[in-house]
Amino acid sequence: MHFLVFAGLVLLSGPFCARADAPAPPKQAAPSDAPPRAKIIDDLFARLAQAPDAESAQPIRALIERVWARRGSATADLLMARAESALKSGLEAPATALLDRIVALYPDWSLGWRRRAQSAAAHGDGEGAMRDLDRALREEPRDFLAMVELAELLREKRQDGPALDLMRRALALDPRNDALREETEALQRQVEGREI
Repeated sequence: MHFLVFAGLVLLSGPFCARADAPAPPKQAAPSDAPPRAKIIDDLFARLAQAPDAESAQPIRALIERVWARRGSATADLLMARAESALKSGLEAPATALLDRIVALYPDWSLGWRRRAQSAAAHGDGEGAMRDLDRALREEPRDFLAMVELAELLREKRQDGPALDLMRRALALDPRNDALREETEALQRQVEGREI
């Protein structure tokens, strides 16, 4: 019995029992095998640049778009799903309200700005769409979809030179995109009168 009392006192006074005034031990971060989002995107772009043909590039491109489409927050992803549903249904006011909220809450999410630009363009606000696409590209400089959309808006304004620059940037990121290559070559012939 005395031994049990003594052992209990030793345990209470030893390193196994933290004193009330002792600092808490630092918390260890849970190990994660998942690579960070930025690394995933970097790896996918490297694979896209090295894809041997259009067929092998297509699923890589789709994966990039899928990563961009998810913020990683349940709230953000739900808001975007509702906004996209409203856009597809032609519900202008709810889509605009949701997209305004998304860019206010998540200003570094390129997709929010790109979707808001699409909504603005669909309702005749070309200037607003261009501003939002410019912001999308500041948040994600490799957003080749935003580049192509912005190039289309610039072409509508007869600004073919800047549009061609954007198309070339998009093609450099997605070199096996045959449709994009054809559009870029056609625009270059129009601007410069020669083949790429």
